[in-house]
Amino acid sequence: MTVGDLITEHEYQFRVIAHNAIGFSEPSDPSPPIVIGVPINGDAKFVGAQYGSFPLLQDEIIRESPPLPDRDDSPPPINRTYMKGKDGLHWRDPTLKEVIEYLDSPNKIEQLNASGYLQHLTYNDNAIKEETRELHGIPKLVRLLSSDAPEIQKNACGCLKNLSFGKENDENKRAINAAGGIEALSALLRQAADALVREEVTAVLWNLSSSDDLKMTILEHSTDAIVQRIIVPASNRVIQNDMNSGRSYNINIFRNASGVLRNISAASPLARKTLRNCPQLIDGLFYFLTRAVSKSQVDSRTVENVVCILRNLSYRIQEVKEPNYKPLKIELNGSNRERSRSAPSGSPRIKKKEPKKKKGKHEATVSEVPPTGILLLWQPELVRLYLKLLQEASNSETLEASAGAIQNLAACHFEPSVQVRAVVRTEKGLPILVELLRLNDDKVVCAVTTALRNLSLDPRNRELIGKYAMKDLVAKLPRVDQQSRNHLISDSTIGAVLGILFEMVKYSADFTRSIHECGGTERLRLLARSHPLYSARICKYASQVLYMMWQHKDLHDGFKRSGLKETDFFSGPAYKARDTTTLARPISSQGAERPVNLRSEIFDDSASACDTAKHDEHIRLGYSESPRSVNQDRTFLLDPSNRYQSQSPVSCQQPYEPLYASVHKYGNTRRQSAGGDSWV
Repeated sequence: MTVGDLITEHEYQFRVIAHNAIGFSEPSDPSPPIVIGVPINGDAKFVGAQYGSFPLLQDEIIRESPPLPDRDDSPPPINRTYMKGKDGLHWRDPTLKEVIEYLDSPNKIEQLNASGYLQHLTYNDNAIKEETRELHGIPKLVRLLSSDAPEIQKNACGCLKNLSFGKENDENKRAINAAGGIEALSALLRQAADALVREEVTAVLWNLSSSDDLKMTILEHSTDAIVQRIIVPASNRVIQNDMNSGRSYNINIFRNASGVLRNISAASPLARKTLRNCPQLIDGLFYFLTRAVSKSQVDSRTVENVVCILRNLSYRIQEVKEPNYKPLKIELNGSNRERSRSAPSGSPRIKKKEPKKKKGKHEATVSEVPPTGILLLWQPELVRLYLKLLQEASNSETLEASAGAIQNLAACHFEPSVQVRAVVRTEKGLPILVELLRLNDDKVVCAVTTALRNLSLDPRNRELIGKYAMKDLVAKLPRVDQQSRNHLISDSTIGAVLGILFEMVKYSADFTRSIHECGGTERLRLLARSHPLYSARICKYASQVLYMMWQHKDLHDGFKRSGLKETDFFSGPAYKARDTTTLARPISSQGAERPVNLRSEIFDDSASACDTAKHDEHIRLGYSESPRSVNQDRTFLLDPSNRYQSQSPVSCQQPYEPLYASVHKYGNTRRQSAGGDSWV
C-alpha cells in the first residue's frame, strides 16, 4: 500500500521502521489516529489521485526480530543467512538454545521440527554436541523417547546417536545414561513396531556400548530386548528361508544389535557368562552365520560382528563345564604330570584312568539330540564355518576373529578342545591357516600364528605344521642382515612363532634340523641378543629355543660344520633348567584376566599368555583369550544434505592402520598346499 492508496475521510495509524546495513529495526509504536481530509471540491478521491503514489515503509515490515549482530554468543555452526519466504518476508534460523527449548513444547509439530533440526546441527560437530549437553538438551531428548509419535521417537534417537558418536564424546554417553537413556531406549526397543525406530534405537545403544563405564548397564537392561526382539526373530527368518520377504525386516537392525553384543561380550566374565546363557542367542548367531556363508556374503559388517561375538564367547570355554577353571593351575598341573616317576615323595601322583563306562540306551539317545546353546560353540559345524570364512573373507576383522575363535577353542585342556584340534586337521584347515601367514596384515597373522600354536598341542598337527609351514614360520623372525626392526611384525606374532618352534624342537630332531637349514639358527641368535629392540621376554624365548636345539646331540656335528659351537646356543642370560623345558605359551588362550587397555604386544610376565589382541570400532583392545571388545561408535549420521553417511568409528588403532584393511589373498585363486591330502 502507498500513500496514494489512502482514502479520504478514513482513519489510519502509522508505524516507523528504520533500516541499515545490519537489518530492520523493530516497528515503532503506532502514531495517533489520523483522518485523511476532504478536498475543497468535496469529491472523495484516492489521495494518490491528488498527490501521486510513492512507497510506504509498511511494505518492508517483518514478522520476527532481525538477525542478531555478529558479536552475539550463538554457536557459529548455526546457519544465519537470510531466507526469503513466499510472502516476501525475511526469516532467520533459531539459536541452539531456542531449538532445545522447543523440545519441551506441548506442540508435537514443534517437537518434531526441533528434534529434526537438532539432529542436523549435531551432525559431525563436537562443539555443538558439547553445548547441547551443557544446555541440558540430553534429558529433554530422553523424555521424547516416550512420545507416542514414531517420527519424534526417531528424531530423538537420531540426536542421541549423533551426540554419542566418537570416543571424544564419552561425557555425552555418561550424560545419556544419567538421564535414564539406556532404560528408556531398552523400553522403546521392546515396544516399538516401526523398523526405522528400532534401527535408530540400536544405533544409539551401539554407540553407548563403546564406553567401558556403560557396558554392564547395557548388559543388564538391553540384552534381553536385543536378543528377543532382534536376534531370535532374524534367526527364525533364516530357518524359514524368508529373510528377504516382509518389508518390515531391516538388516541394519541386526547389524546394530550385533554391534552392541560384540562390545559388551568382552566386558567381563559375568558378561560372557550372561550372554552364553541367554536363551537362543548362540543358536541365532549360528543360523545367521550359516546362511551368510552359504550365500557367500562373508564380508559384511554384520558377519564381522557375529564372528567377533562367537570368538569372545569362546574365550576360556572350559569354564562352561568347570566354573572354577583356572588356566594357570591347569598349566601347572600339566607340568606335574610330565614329571619323572622317580620324583621326590610328596609329589602329586598321577591317578589311574578309570575305565570308560559303556553308554546306556538313555545316554545314546541323549547324544543324538542336536546340540544347542553353549554346546554349539565347539561343534564341528561351527569350526567349519570359521575355516570357510578364512578361505573366502577379505575383511581383516573377520579373518582375525575367525582365527581367534579357533585359537580359543583349541586352547583349553578339556575334551572339546581336543576334538577341535582334530577337526581342524581333518577338515584340512591347517593349510588354510598356513597360507594366511603370508599376508601383510599383522593382526591376522598374529591370530593365525597363535591358533597354529594352540593346534600344535596335537602331536599330529605339530608334525604337519613342522613339515609344511617351517619356512613361513622362520620367515617371521628378523633377518640377519636386517638393519632395523620390521614394525609390521609385532612381538605378539614373533612370540607365537617362537612358541611353535619350541614345541617342534622339543619333540623332533628332524624339525630342529629343518629350522637350521631354513636359516632359523642365525635368526634366533640375532633375536636373542636384540634387547631392547625386542622385548626381554621375546629375547628369552629365542634363547630357550636355541638351548633346546643344542640338546639334540646327534645334530652337533652339523652345527659345527656350519661354524657354530656350544656357546652360540646360549646367546641370552643363563636360565634354570626348568625354564628351558617349559617355554610359556605366548598369546595362547590361557592366562589370567588382563586389563582391556593392555596392548597385545606387551607381554605380561604375570600371566602365561593372552589371546589375540584387538584395539577396540572398533579399538584394538581385548583379547581372543581375553575376549575382544570392539568398542565401536558405528552410526549413520544425518548430514546437512539429508543423506545418511557411514562414519568410521573412533578407535585407538595406529594412525597408519586402516579400520578395514584390505586383505589380498592371491586374488580369487587359492594356492594349492604343498602337502595336499597329506595335511590330514
